[in-house]
Amino acid sequence: MKRFGLLVAAVLMGATSVFAKNDVSTKEPFAASMYQLANYLDLTVAQVDEVSSINEYFIQKQKESLHSAASMQEKKMQEAIYGNLKLMKKVLTEEQYRKYVMLLNVTNNNNRRMNVESVNDVYLAENK
Repeated sequence: MKRFGLLVAAVLMGATSVFAKNDVSTKEPFAASMYQLANYLDLTVAQVDEVSSINEYFIQKQKESLHSAASMQEKKMQEAIYGNLKLMKKVLTEEQYRKYVMLLNVTNNNNRRMNVESVNDVYLAENK
């Protein structure tokens, strides 16, 4: 019985340490898949290639921000988001851009609710 109690305690402590771990490798950048974006935004064939490369660039910039120093993470993430919005605004029509900004806002708000790493108080709908 004593061994069983120690075994249970060891398993619980191991499980707690695994779930409490807040490692950079567990954080993932947020971005929609190209299939979802193409359908949701009704992209033209010409837009698909450009949006695909912008989306890949956005994911790369988010990963760079997650691997930077803790004090610079939020600033680099904001730069990645605003850079993405600037590039998307050039490619998308006004209606598509509104839908895209709405999609990013909803994704960010959902990530906050689920306690996933998200950008703090960034107003993505602002046009800067």
